[in-house]
Amino acid sequence: MEANAATKFTIHVPDEDLADLKARLSRARIVPDEIVDRGSDPNGAWAYGTDRTVLQEYVSHWLHKYDWRQKEAELNALPHFKMQVHGLQTHFIHQRSRSADAIPLLLVHGWPGSVVEFLKLLPLLADKFHVVAPSIPGYGWSEAPKRRGADAVFMADHMAELMRLLGYSSYVAQGGDWGAVITSLVAQRHPQKCVALHINMCVAIPGDWYDMFKAVLGLPFWTRAEWAGLRSTMYFQKYETAYQKIHGTKPQSLGYGLNDSPVGLLAWILEKFQSWSDSRGGRPEASGLTMDEILTNVMVYWTTQSITSSLRLYYETLSIHPPPKGEGSRGSHRLRGIRVAVPTAVLWAHTDLFKFPRNVAALCYNIRQWSTPSKGGHFFAFEQPEILAADIQKFFCQTLDFQQCRQHASVPGEAVRPGKYLLLCLLAAAAVGTARTLRHRL
Repeated sequence: MEANAATKFTIHVPDEDLADLKARLSRARIVPDEIVDRGSDPNGAWAYGTDRTVLQEYVSHWLHKYDWRQKEAELNALPHFKMQVHGLQTHFIHQRSRSADAIPLLLVHGWPGSVVEFLKLLPLLADKFHVVAPSIPGYGWSEAPKRRGADAVFMADHMAELMRLLGYSSYVAQGGDWGAVITSLVAQRHPQKCVALHINMCVAIPGDWYDMFKAVLGLPFWTRAEWAGLRSTMYFQKYETAYQKIHGTKPQSLGYGLNDSPVGLLAWILEKFQSWSDSRGGRPEASGLTMDEILTNVMVYWTTQSITSSLRLYYETLSIHPPPKGEGSRGSHRLRGIRVAVPTAVLWAHTDLFKFPRNVAALCYNIRQWSTPSKGGHFFAFEQPEILAADIQKFFCQTLDFQQCRQHASVPGEAVRPGKYLLLCLLAAAAVGTARTLRHRL
C-alpha cells in the first residue's frame, strides 16, 4: 500500500450554504397548475412528471423538519477518505472488517444515487468484507473530470486504479445502475484483479450477430416472468428514457437550472425514485424509503453542486450526440457488447429498468447465481439492504471460493467461441451448395 496516499475526510456544509438553501426553499415558485384528469393515464398522478402535491409536501418537510446536521453526523460516523486517482481527488468510504479473511469489495453507486444508498447496507457487510464505496468522479465529493471522454470505461479504470492504490491485488465488485455498468467494465478489463462480480441491474445487449442468433434460438425457453420483464424493459425504453436523451445531448443546459433551484433538483430526482423504485405506482416512500433518506441523497448533489457533472456521464457514454469534428461516427454506446468472463451473480429486481432473460444475460456474463426476489426496485441497496446483503454474502462466501477465484484469475482477452466459426462454416457450405445447384439448373 502506498503510504499516506489517502487522507481522512469529514463532510461539512457551511452554515451560510444551509441558510441559502432555506431561503431558496422559502421563495420557491412551484408550478401553480396541473392537469386534473390524470386518472386514466397508466402513471396516474405522476403522468406528466413529479406530482405537485407530493413535491409540495417534500419541500415543506425539507424546509421545516429535515435536519441536515443530524444526517451529516450520521454520514461522518463512517470512515471517509480522499485520494488523488489519475489526477482527480476521489472520495470514498473505506470500511475495513475485523475479520482476518475478509474479502475486499468495491461497491459502486449510480445516478441519481450516491454513497447515501449504502448507509443501511454497509453495517450488514462489515463482518465479511473490506468495503470500498467511492463517489464516482463528478458525483458528490469526488472531483469532476474537466476534459471530454470521461465515459464508463474511464470510470471503470479509475475504480481499478483506486483499488490498486489501496493495496488490493484481488477483489470482488458490486453495483447497480451506472455502478453495475462500471463494475462490469472493471471485471471485463481487469479480470486478474476483479475476480468476481455481483450486479443488481443487468444490461445484456448482444454484441454481434452470433449473440443475437443465439438469443433468438432461446426464445422458446423464456419463462412467463422473463417475457414480462422484456415487456417492461421495452416500455421503459419507449416511454421513460427522455432524461437519457437530455443528459446525453445537452447536460449543461439542464444543469444550470438544477444547480440553481433546489426544488427543480428535487423534482428531477424525486420522479426517478417514484418510477424506478418498487413503489407500486404510489409515492416514493411506498418502496420502503423515507422522505429524509431521499432528501439526504438530494442534499449530496445540492451541497456539492455536482448535478451537472453527474449528468455528463450519459453524454460521454451513450454517444447519442454528434461526434467531435474530425472523429467521425463513434458507433454504438459503451453499454453494447459488454462481455464479462469472471463469475457473476445477477439480482433480478422485482422492478428495474432492464430485465433481460437469463439466457440472454448469459451471453454477456458468466452467470453463477441468479436471484429473483419478490420485492425491491432499481435502488435495491437503498430499498432492500437486508436482501441485497444476504445475496452478496451468499454469492461471494458460499457459491464461490474467493481464494480459488484469485488463483484462476485470467488476463483480459476475447473469449474463443467455436460455435460462431462452426456456424459460419455451415453457412458458407450452404451458400456454396446453393450456388452449385443454381449453376447446374442454369
